[in-house]
Amino acid sequence: MSAAPAASPIAALPRRGVAAVALAPWVIAVVTGIDYFDNALFAFFASYIAGGVSASADELVWASSAYALGAVLGILQQHAWVERFGYRRYLAVCMFAFAAGGIFAALCDTSVQLMRARGLQGYFVGPMLGACRILVQIGIPLQRRAKSLKAFMALIIFSGALAPIIGAWLVTHFEWRSLFLCTAPLAVATGALALWTLPDIGDVAPHERTEPHYLAYIVFALAQAALQVVLTRAHFELFSGSPALIGLAVAGLGGLGWFGYHQWQHPAPLVRLQGLRVASFQVGLALYVVYYYLSTGFSYLLPRMMEGGLGFTVGDTGYFTGLMSLAGGLMMFVYMKFSSRVTRKRWLVVPGFVIAAVAGFWLARMSPQAGRAQLVGPLLLRGLMMLFVMLPVAGVTFRAFKGEDFAHSYRLKNLLRQLAISFATASVIALQQHRTALHETRLGESANLGNAAFMQSLDMLTRGFQAAGHAASEAHAMALASLARMLEQQATFMASLDGFQVMAVIAIVAAIYAASQKVLD
Repeated sequence: MSAAPAASPIAALPRRGVAAVALAPWVIAVVTGIDYFDNALFAFFASYIAGGVSASADELVWASSAYALGAVLGILQQHAWVERFGYRRYLAVCMFAFAAGGIFAALCDTSVQLMRARGLQGYFVGPMLGACRILVQIGIPLQRRAKSLKAFMALIIFSGALAPIIGAWLVTHFEWRSLFLCTAPLAVATGALALWTLPDIGDVAPHERTEPHYLAYIVFALAQAALQVVLTRAHFELFSGSPALIGLAVAGLGGLGWFGYHQWQHPAPLVRLQGLRVASFQVGLALYVVYYYLSTGFSYLLPRMMEGGLGFTVGDTGYFTGLMSLAGGLMMFVYMKFSSRVTRKRWLVVPGFVIAAVAGFWLARMSPQAGRAQLVGPLLLRGLMMLFVMLPVAGVTFRAFKGEDFAHSYRLKNLLRQLAISFATASVIALQQHRTALHETRLGESANLGNAAFMQSLDMLTRGFQAAGHAASEAHAMALASLARMLEQQATFMASLDGFQVMAVIAIVAAIYAASQKVLD
C-alpha cells in the first residue's frame, strides 16, 4: 500500500457525494462493531451454542481456536488484498463473506462443521478492527478524523454491550442458530453501504504490490496451527507426558521464530516488526494482551456463574449484564470530555486495572443467594475497565507511528488481540472444568450416609416427592437426582468464583506493571 493514495479521499469527496461522505465514518464504525458484537455474542453464549451442536468443552475450544487461526491468517493477508482491491471493495467482500459464514454456522449440526464455519468467519471479520482503524487514519480528512474516531470507539463499546441483550432475546424467542443468523443481514447491508460510501483508496498497480511471501505465509500458518493444537489439547492432556504435543510446540515455536526473523530482515515484509524497538509500543502491546484476556475471561465467567450457579435464566443473564455494560459504556462520553486533562496516562491505566481487580475480588466473594442488587456494583466496575485501560493505552501505543508504520503496527496489535482472545477462551474453559471437577469431588465426598446433614436433606426431599404421589423407590431416586443437581450447581458456582479470583490477581499484576512504566506518561 503506497503512501500516495492517502491524499485521495479529499479529492474523491465530490464524486462520492455529500451523503456518502457523511456516512463513511459510521459505516467504518459499524464494520468494527460487527466484529466486536460477534466476539461478545460467541463468548457469552458459548455453552448454549455448544449444547446446540452437542459439543464438549474440548470441541468448543476447537471452534474458538479455528476462529483465531482464521483471523490471524486473514490479518497477514489483509495488506495483499487491499493492494489488489482497495479498502472499499475489501471491506465489502469481507462483510458479504462473513454473512455467508454466519449462515453456514447457523446450519451446523456438528462441532466439526461449527469449527469450519467459525474459521471462515474469523478469516474475514478478524482483520476488520485493524483495517477500519487504518482506513480512519488514511481515508478520513484530518478535520473530520476526531469525530470519526469517536464513532469508531462508540460502536466498539456499545456493540459489545448490546450483544448479551440481543442474544438473550434471540435465544428466549428462537434457538441458538439465530445467534449466527442475526448478523448476516446487517453484514450484507453494511457491505453494500461500504461500496457506496467508502473512499476508493489502497489499491496499487501490479508492479507496485508487495511480494506475496508464500513460503513465509505457509510456515506461519502451519506454526500457528501447531500451537493452536497444543493450546487446545494441553488443557485436556498432560503436556509433559505427550511427545506429540511437545513436538508440535517445538515445531510451532521454531516456525514462528523463523517467520519473525524472515520478516525482520525482509525490506517489504507482511508485518513490519521494527516497531517493537519503540518502548511505548512494547508496553502498549503487553497491556493490550492483558486487557483482552481479562475482558474475554469476564465475558465467559459471568454467564456461567449467573446461570449455572445463581439460577438466572439465560434471558435474565443477557438482559442484566448487557444493561450494566451499557450503563458503564455511557461513561465514555464523560471520559472523552475530561481525559485530555490527565496528561500522565499511566494514572488512568493503573486505576483501570485496579477497577478490574476490585470487580474480580467482589465477584469472587459473591454469596450463593446473591441477586441483581448484589451484582450491580461489580458489573458496573467491569464495564469501566475498557474506558480506563483500552482508550488511554491506544493513545500511547501508536503515537510514535505515521502512515505505513502505523498500518503495520496496528496489524501486529490486531494479531495479538486474536491470539489473546483465543488463549483466554481456552485457558478459562480449562480452569472452569478443572475447578468444577475438583469441587464436585470434594462436595461428593460429603454426600454419604455418614453425613447427618446430607441424610436429613435426602429424607426431606424423599418425603416431599412421596407426598406428591410418587412411590417410595421413585421418590428416593428423584431426591438423589435433585441433590446431584444441587451439588453440580454449587460446584459450578464455586469454580466461577475461583475464575474471578484468577482474573483479579492478573489485574493486580498488570496494575503494578503499568505503574512501573514511565513511558505511559
